[in-house]
Amino acid sequence: MRISGGTHRGRVLKVPPGRDVRPASDMIRQALFNILGERIQGASVLDLFAGTGSLGLEALSRGASRVVFVERDREVANYIRDNSSEIGMADHVRVLSFDILTATSRLRSAGGPFDFVFVAPPYPMMLAVTPTFGVGALVESLFTDAIVAPGAVVMLQHDRQMPLADEWPHALITDQRTYGKTMLTFFAPKEP
Repeated sequence: MRISGGTHRGRVLKVPPGRDVRPASDMIRQALFNILGERIQGASVLDLFAGTGSLGLEALSRGASRVVFVERDREVANYIRDNSSEIGMADHVRVLSFDILTATSRLRSAGGPFDFVFVAPPYPMMLAVTPTFGVGALVESLFTDAIVAPGAVVMLQHDRQMPLADEWPHALITDQRTYGKTMLTFFAPKEP
């Protein structure tokens, strides 16, 4: 796996062998950062269910000022640390290792508020996404617990056939893009 754009374009990222990690494909990463464009410059990013850290490291390569990664598997989290050191960005990275679905309150002290949040959980854990359950409740908490900055963008990567609620109490779906079997859904804070 390689970084696909920015100052570290082409740098190879280490991927943990034998782990159930699904890095975002080159196509998904390129599409995401084409959508975000120049807004990533100087941004503060939160990468949840980080896996290899490919989304957050791509953000750093394209000009983000800092990234906080959350990956519950400590061994996989060490790969994020190693990869950020390899590209000379360790000073711009914080890696946290805990289960985000059971400890969302820990995000308040993680260094926010964040301009961009990438949520790319393993697909099997998402049977449906609603504002009151699992990953959907996590997305809602990003807006209700002051984890995101005003005007923030939250991106949820999910299977395009997975049911997704249309209405959210504190989040507004602003865009959806489909790439093969994958959909990227973008949320923004709902105006009071």
